[in-house]
Amino acid sequence: MVDANAVNQIQPDLGDVQETLLIPLYYRACETHREDAIIRDEDAVRIIDGLDYDFSCFDEAKYVYLDCVIRSEIFDERVEHFICNNPNGVILNLGAGLDARFQRVDNGSIRWFDLDFPDVIGVRDHLLPASDRVTHVASSAFDFEWLNALDVSRETPVMVIAEGLFCYCEESQVRELFLQLSQRFQNAHVLFQSISPRYVGRESQVGAVNKTRAKLRWGVRSGRELLAWKKGWEFVGEWAFIDRHRSRWGRLRWLSLLPWIGRDLREVLKVTEIRLSNSGKREVGDTQKNAQGVS
Repeated sequence: MVDANAVNQIQPDLGDVQETLLIPLYYRACETHREDAIIRDEDAVRIIDGLDYDFSCFDEAKYVYLDCVIRSEIFDERVEHFICNNPNGVILNLGAGLDARFQRVDNGSIRWFDLDFPDVIGVRDHLLPASDRVTHVASSAFDFEWLNALDVSRETPVMVIAEGLFCYCEESQVRELFLQLSQRFQNAHVLFQSISPRYVGRESQVGAVNKTRAKLRWGVRSGRELLAWKKGWEFVGEWAFIDRHRSRWGRLRWLSLLPWIGRDLREVLKVTEIRLSNSGKREVGDTQKNAQGVS
């Protein structure tokens, strides 16, 4: 008997870096089934069921699993914080993959742009369609024509999110993107995940990632390093994954108590938020005390 669901499944034909979007998607779906779930994402469960792909190759990467679900939790929290302070603002989701963050944090008025390569947006159009407040943009994040074409004023509060993207890019690309965003918007927050420079080029040693063809190309020990790129930018906060849900980390929970190991873990598993403003004006509620877990 033919399985009707299998007949209707989409077989994703994705590029080298684009294929990595399947890793956090799968882990969010797996986490959703847990009673003590860090994050619940029913859309991820639905999407996994709609894809013809052997996700079992990602099953052994325990720590990358936690990396993905905890970083999703942090991103959701910070985006919700931004939306609370800017209910009519704009979110630019770079390297959107098949993430359903809009559905998880929508306040009913925010405008949202999901950007990714055309092959990804083609799949996304089927599984997470655009709507009146959600626009799909088929482009590389570093082809800045998309930025010039946005129907968003310079004065609009904007949060740019890049989850699991910059580590696959060259530093020169990331730097130019930040400079372009700073020039384009008067008040932009950038929320991004980064790895430590020590892991650049070591993708063969990183679980799940080593099942794809992607290369790790850029990392920083702390997002504070990016403040050297332009005067006037503000470090909002940095959140280390190892400091959350300690009971789930197994032996790393105890190893992280050793100074040099703990420092390394906090450098390689983190999310940073930077405000690209030259005005020096702070938003209400967006102070350092809101960035719990800053390291």
